[in-house]
Amino acid sequence: MIGLVTGANRGLGYEMVKEGLLRGHTMLAGCRKGADEAYARDLLELKTKYPDSLLIMEMDVTDEEMVKGAAERLRQKYGHIDFLVNNAGVLFEKMVMPGDAVADLNVDMFRKTLDVNVTGTAIVLKYFIGLLYASEDACIMNITSEAGHLMPQGYNYLAYSVSKHAANMYTQKIRNYLAEEKADRHMRIYMIHPGRMDTIMGKENAQIPPSESAIGLLDILDRKKQIPDMDVPFINYRGEPMPY
Repeated sequence: MIGLVTGANRGLGYEMVKEGLLRGHTMLAGCRKGADEAYARDLLELKTKYPDSLLIMEMDVTDEEMVKGAAERLRQKYGHIDFLVNNAGVLFEKMVMPGDAVADLNVDMFRKTLDVNVTGTAIVLKYFIGLLYASEDACIMNITSEAGHLMPQGYNYLAYSVSKHAANMYTQKIRNYLAEEKADRHMRIYMIHPGRMDTIMGKENAQIPPSESAIGLLDILDRKKQIPDMDVPFINYRGEPMPY
């Protein structure tokens, strides 16, 4: 299979690329700064081991023209992709932010969080959906979070949680569209909580290494883990339903 992972220079994205290569897939690694030596050092090391199976691409998910250009280059080179993992994301907040959560809101941070975590996902899918339509067995994974479901307590990670709830809603609307208008394509789509991972973003709440999550996600992509048809396809990295 041929798969694209965004935010692939570190954390879960990198581990998914690594695991995909180990399984024999062709992996397309989208990175905001491309193959910059300081930014993508681990990916460049993988490239020496898998020169023909790994392509590192400069792709800022918030830059529409950059994403459009990347999709066109991949269309010319491969003609299709079999899976897309919208993994690129940001978390600028700490568990407890100083001051008043409402009155002291950092509006620029709030906007940037939504721009990357929601709009970026929509931009990538807009330009890569044609490559997914060309696959015989396509799968879309939007990496969201347990932070995206509604609950009656907790106010931490305000911007991040809002963005992940919005990303879940976006995924659900696309799921509904594919089910109603593109049923003949037999495309799988999931919104996925990847677990509380020990990454730069997730250190405050870490429970698992990102490699564990990557293995679970690849098992879903490879159909080693069977996921039943779901009206609301919100699952965790083990394929278990999540509350929404």
